[in-house]
Amino acid sequence: MNRAAADRRLRLGFGADGTFKVITAVGIVVLLPRLTDGLDVAPWLVLVTAAALVVCGAREVAFSSRSPDLRPHIKYLVAYDAGWLIVTALAVGLGRGGAGELWLAYQALGSAALAVVFARAGTSATPRR
Repeated sequence: MNRAAADRRLRLGFGADGTFKVITAVGIVVLLPRLTDGLDVAPWLVLVTAAALVVCGAREVAFSSRSPDLRPHIKYLVAYDAGWLIVTALAVGLGRGGAGELWLAYQALGSAALAVVFARAGTSATPRR
C-alpha cells in the first residue's frame, strides 16, 4: 500500500472515531434516565460526559480533515482507548459501588483531554490540500 492510500485510511479512521464519539454522546443523552438509574449516577455527570464526548468527537473530525499528518497523533487515541479498557475493567470489578462514577468520569476527563490535544494540534496544523 502506498503512503497516500495509508494516509486516506488513517484520515477515515480518525473521522470515524470522532463520529462514533458524537453518536455515543447522543445515545447517552437519549438513554439518560436508564443510565442514571442503571449506573446509580447523578444526571449532571452523564450530561457532562456526553458534552465532553461531543466536543472531543467534533475536534477529532475537524482535526482529521485539516491536519496534513495524522500519524504522530495515533498515540493519543491509543492512550485514550487503553485508559478506557483499564477503567472499564476496574468499574466492572467495583460493581455498583462507584463503578458508574468512575467510568463516566474517565469518559468526561479523557475526552476533554483528547479534545485539548486535537485543538492545540489543530491550531498549529496548516490545512491539507
